[in-house]
Amino acid sequence: MEGGSSSKEALLLLVEELLKMGALCYERQHYKKARENFESALEIQRKYLDEDDLAVADTLNDIGNVLMWEGKLDEALEKLNTALPIRVKKLGNHRDTAQTSIMIGNILEVQGNYEKGEEMFRKGLDIKCEILPNDHDEVTEMYQSIALSLKKQGKFSEATKMLKVQLAKLLDMHGEYHRGVVLVYDGIAELLALQNRPDDALQMLDRGIEICNRLTPLGDPDTKKTLEVTLTSKADILLEQGNFEATTEVLNKLLGIKVETDPTLFQTYEQLATVYGRRGMIEDARKALKAAIDILRKGGGHDHPIAQRLARNLAQLDLEKMPRALNEQGLAMKAEGESEKAVQLFQQALDSYMEIAVANPSNIAEVYENLSAVKVEQGFLEDALVASSNGLKIRRRTLGDDHVDTKRRMEAHRSLLIRHLENRS
Repeated sequence: MEGGSSSKEALLLLVEELLKMGALCYERQHYKKARENFESALEIQRKYLDEDDLAVADTLNDIGNVLMWEGKLDEALEKLNTALPIRVKKLGNHRDTAQTSIMIGNILEVQGNYEKGEEMFRKGLDIKCEILPNDHDEVTEMYQSIALSLKKQGKFSEATKMLKVQLAKLLDMHGEYHRGVVLVYDGIAELLALQNRPDDALQMLDRGIEICNRLTPLGDPDTKKTLEVTLTSKADILLEQGNFEATTEVLNKLLGIKVETDPTLFQTYEQLATVYGRRGMIEDARKALKAAIDILRKGGGHDHPIAQRLARNLAQLDLEKMPRALNEQGLAMKAEGESEKAVQLFQQALDSYMEIAVANPSNIAEVYENLSAVKVEQGFLEDALVASSNGLKIRRRTLGDDHVDTKRRMEAHRSLLIRHLENRS
């Protein structure tokens, strides 16, 4: 008996060493080796401990965590779902129980099972609300996790309410001048934009920007990063509204904040190139694209896949110089009252675009819209409707019905159709 007891003690000591080695490998991101150590420890534990022993649950949780980092989500879920009832039974409402619930929620979210993910997050929140102070950071963070889950389910109003609860707690804890408050403002603004309330969203983002500008020290990297997030959100909404001039201003502010080593710097240049292109500022668009390409190639070599994509976009801009120029000449002729010449130039622009393999759909739609406007001036409403319809189809196909440009063109097309029907009657 003594020999058996001694053997058990020796093996359980080995388990401790295996768990330590697993934790060390995990810290060093050697996930496969970490998992192998944890699995060896679990094999011994299951020989000498009860299946519902808390130590078994802890090791199952460790294995589930590593599997999650390895991307083996189904296996991770199996381990965590085995660990959770043991922790519930042995610990009740405890941080470790909440942790396992939240990990399960995270995996379910990644797998697209948002409702079940939300359910697990709420269980985690209930536990944390019971064992931690109401103003604890871990409690406030859970409201954000649930809000994100609700957003993914398309429940924007409920998600907004959840973030407002988090906001109220943060305001009580820190006051308004805190970067956490600004980040929640950003989250609420995104949800307001999704609920077709862009002006309210912009107002909230502007308040966040004002707070960031007043926070000290202004050189603090966390504050600068928060300001970057808020400015990026503002640029996205302004671009969606079709306010290209204001978008350009915000993106240039972003470039003034970001350092050369910022991994997202190329994205700002790329977005700026898009806006310049929409404004017809082709040379500025080329410069912005070239800056983005240079950044990517400096860090990832000439064959960087995103750099190659942007290089194709740059070549596309060069190809579209001719039809863009024809479109501009057509607008000039229209302004001078030379409608026949304008129609010819717009038609030439369309023909030129058709020769380009992958022309920018927005540019083609714009030419159709310009052609429609000239046809209206000439009194050819049926021709105007055909051109307007062609442009609208492109907008709907590429931007969707909810985009501001599509809505604007739908209203213009509707007015034109009513006018045509009235003339016929």
